[in-house]
Amino acid sequence: MTDLVPSRVVILSDFAKIRGGASKLAVLQAELLAEQGIPVTYFCGDDGDRLNAGIELISMGGQSLLERGGLSAAASGIWNYAVQKRLANWIKMNDCGGVIYHVHGYHQTLSPSLLWPLKQVKSRTVMHAHDYFLSCPNGAFFDFRGQSTCPRLAMSGSCILHNCDKRNYGQKLWRVLRQALQNQARNRLLPDVTTLLIHSGMERLLFPDGTSGPVVAIANPSEPLLSQPVASQLNSEFVYVGDIHAYKGVFLLAEAGRKAGVKVRFVGDGQDLHQLRTSFPEHQFDGWQDRVGLQRAMTNARMLVAPTLGPEPFGLAPVEALLSGVPVLVSDSLLLSQEIRTLNMGLNFSAGDSEALAAAMRDLSQDDNMILQMASNARRGARNISHTPENWCAELLNVYQEILWGMNESRRAEHEYARTAS
Repeated sequence: MTDLVPSRVVILSDFAKIRGGASKLAVLQAELLAEQGIPVTYFCGDDGDRLNAGIELISMGGQSLLERGGLSAAASGIWNYAVQKRLANWIKMNDCGGVIYHVHGYHQTLSPSLLWPLKQVKSRTVMHAHDYFLSCPNGAFFDFRGQSTCPRLAMSGSCILHNCDKRNYGQKLWRVLRQALQNQARNRLLPDVTTLLIHSGMERLLFPDGTSGPVVAIANPSEPLLSQPVASQLNSEFVYVGDIHAYKGVFLLAEAGRKAGVKVRFVGDGQDLHQLRTSFPEHQFDGWQDRVGLQRAMTNARMLVAPTLGPEPFGLAPVEALLSGVPVLVSDSLLLSQEIRTLNMGLNFSAGDSEALAAAMRDLSQDDNMILQMASNARRGARNISHTPENWCAELLNVYQEILWGMNESRRAEHEYARTAS
């Protein structure tokens, strides 16, 4: 196949300022492409940020829905006509056959209206599923009321009637309306649009009855926090890194640590930090940490624990730990858990089972040989479940190349048919 390079990549993201995993990857992708000399346009819903030289920024200058509040936010969060018009005009004025459109996120500032103009360029559009919003109204396939993975078919009658929302049932119905409009807009792009998953296990949850159009799984990029691997078998700390929120399993972990007589170090911030600290004062709470603080925590870690209750598609903290030679103890809701167990880089336990987690922590706090073996495997095997940033970008370019090659082949076939027919 002849190498085909996009004439431009248009990245569409809620944020140009890094506000989470999706925006972090969108910015990283823009910078990596620009470094390779590929023209990049970054279309965002916020007021933008300083991006690398050569990246064209198109900013809608908005705030996230949580920051805005009120009826205006509710309406524009469902369908933002200004976004639709701005993108449609850009496509009309600038599009050519070699432009790729890569959608990273639109639920915070842009809204599903972003998808409507992409019908004109649907065969050159890529939708990146960083979460489950392509199907699930709350984006997580998680019942925040019941604190468990949701077994319901997304947008079915039982889904719509069940209150699974963090806030209230009115918020759930608002999400259902937004989902219905999003599904309508996405259906206009099928079967031509390419869907990217960050783990192949997402497909059965997002599309239980299958989906038309190409679906490709590309693992997220990550880098080790430390330049040298940790001698984790010599350490004693069980560490949690991430959002301090109940659905992440932090209360389960704190309770399991108490049962096992093991102190847990929690690194992170979130809405449940005060309650967690009050209920479990025997543990250590570092709050939010910069990269230096994370490195310090990882240096002292025996294991990293990821006790998530819902079907999390990719865990950056566990992968960064493994790359640093720290084995992990993860719930089986984490989609990476099976690969981690198979490669013997850590252990998993049944999500929500505090007794099983406590027993594992108790055993692992005493078994230095097992920790040593898993740490050794982690140093060798972690790259099997994650890319370097450069390899990740190369994988994305391979997807673009397939898209452009397929379009060229289709044009050649049409030309040949017209020639022979005449």
